Amino acid sequence: MHSTASDGALTPTELLTLAAEKGLKELALTDHDTFAGLQEARTAARDFQIQLLEGMEFSCAWKGMTVHLVALWPQGLSEAAWEVARIQEEARWSRAEKILIKLAKADIHLTLDEVVAQAGGRVPGRPHFAACLIAGGHVKDQGQAFRKLLGAGKLGDVKNHWLELSDALSLLLSAGAFCSLAHPLRYKLTRSKRVRLIEAFAAAGGQGLEAVSGRQDVAQTASLIKLAATLNLQLSWGSDFHAPGPACPAPGAYATLPSACQPLSQLLA
Repeated sequence: MHSTASDGALTPTELLTLAAEKGLKELALTDHDTFAGLQEARTAARDFQIQLLEGMEFSCAWKGMTVHLVALWPQGLSEAAWEVARIQEEARWSRAEKILIKLAKADIHLTLDEVVAQAGGRVPGRPHFAACLIAGGHVKDQGQAFRKLLGAGKLGDVKNHWLELSDALSLLLSAGAFCSLAHPLRYKLTRSKRVRLIEAFAAAGGQGLEAVSGRQDVAQTASLIKLAATLNLQLSWGSDFHAPGPACPAPGAYATLPSACQPLSQLLA
C-alpha cells in the first residue's frame, strides 16, 4: 500500500485509519523507493493494533523496462536498509531533473520547486509531474499526461536509470530484505516474456511472487501460482492501494485469494 510519502493520496495516518475501518489486521506500507512514511505509520499502527510490515516498492530495470520489487523488512529497518533508501532517493532526484530537461525540449518549462511542491516537499515522482502538467494546461488529466509525455517510450520517460534487476536484488538481499516481484501481470509483456522476467528474478535470488495484485483474472492467477511453485517462490498478494475511488481497490480488496497463499507476516515471523 502507498501513502503521501510517495504517490498515494492519503497520509500514513489516514491510510491506517481507513485500513482499520475496513477491518484489516495487518498491512505492508511500501511507498516507492522511500521509508519516509514509516515512522508516522508505526504510531498509527500501534493505535489501531494493526500489524505493520515495513518496506518499500523498489524500482529497478530489466531488459530496458522498469520493474518493481516489494522489499520487506519484517524485523524492522537496519542501517543497511536505510542505505538502500538513500541510494534510491538520489536516483529519484536525478531522474526528476532529467525529466525536466526532457520536457523543456518540448517547450514545457516546469521548475523543480513546483514539482517538489506537488510532492509535499519530498522527492517527486511522475504523478507529481502530471499534476504540474495539468495545472499548466499542457494536458487535461493524468491519463493524458502519461499517454502523451510521461509513459514508457514517451518524451519524459527516463531510461537506463535504475539498477539492473540482479544488482537490485543483490543490494536488497544484502540489506536483509525479503523480496517479492510486484504485480507481474501489469507489465506490458507477452506471456513468454513475463515468464522470462519471473525466471530471471528467481535466478537472481528473488524470494516471492505477487500472485494477486488488486483485481485480476482467476486463470492468470492460477498460472502465476503454478510458475511460482516451479521456481520455488513464495506467494504474496495485496491491493496496491493508492487512493480511494473506483479506479483503485480498497485496502484489503483483491481477487479471491488462492489457498496456497500463506500470509507473509506468518512466513517471516
